[in-house]
Amino acid sequence: MKNKIHFIINSRSEKALTELLKQLALDPFWQETHDCFLWKSLYKGHALELTRKAIQDNTSLVIACGGDGTINEIARYLVDTAIPLGVIPLGSGNGVARHFKIPLNIKGALAVLREMHSVVMDAGLANQHFFLSNMGVSFDSEFINIYQKSRTRGFTSYFKALFTAIKLHKTQTFVVSHAGIKREVSPFLLMISNANQFGYNFSLTPKALVSDGQFELILFKSKSIWSLFKLFLASRFGLKLSDKLLEIIPISEVVIESATKEFLIQLDGETNRVSNEHLQIKMHPTGLHVIVPAEHR
Repeated sequence: MKNKIHFIINSRSEKALTELLKQLALDPFWQETHDCFLWKSLYKGHALELTRKAIQDNTSLVIACGGDGTINEIARYLVDTAIPLGVIPLGSGNGVARHFKIPLNIKGALAVLREMHSVVMDAGLANQHFFLSNMGVSFDSEFINIYQKSRTRGFTSYFKALFTAIKLHKTQTFVVSHAGIKREVSPFLLMISNANQFGYNFSLTPKALVSDGQFELILFKSKSIWSLFKLFLASRFGLKLSDKLLEIIPISEVVIESATKEFLIQLDGETNRVSNEHLQIKMHPTGLHVIVPAEHR
């Protein structure tokens, strides 16, 4: 009996779907040894439903064809199973794929999937909201919220949304508690990072590991034009910043409190509003099996 493989494809990726069908037809490996099912995700939450159906259909592998948001939805169900996740990066930022150095083209990504090398990736929970790469509040979530409303995706839209968010941003105060330490902070940027990529090759945690049982708490403290230029250089080119400007703290759990009793949060590039006076961010009790290039074993 052939193994079943389910490809779940973001509906925005029509051209990519055509290319995927072409590559699958060219390689007899996929036809001779597997039953391949290609399902389109049509709306937010649909990939989650399709993943559940794939599990019920006794799938041996689910392949996310999309960006980090699509990967997040699919991973939510796979994290409690031994079924691995494959990735064909068709998004804009592609943070998960870039972390693992998965090729950003369909042919290259399929070549990685053929080898079936896997690692177990840590996953996070923010008040039961699931994330893999990163989550954030304050400026980070405001920026993503604006970017999501862009008619087009890509580098140009990304920077337009970035400058709009900087202009509109108002500083918020949070109480952050971790490892017995409780303090009040008013950062420009407050993020929890698991992977070494935010997407588009931007990173403040280039040495981050996704299998070490910990996150990095990121606090960037200034909104001045000069400091933001330094932040750009740090995230894009690795410029070292002082601790007064940027703190990166290894953590396994953290609680963030807000006086507004509401959070706009982003999780792997998708936003959510959470009505609560605090966020508890911690490790998911089980990890996620991800197919990656052999050098990541």
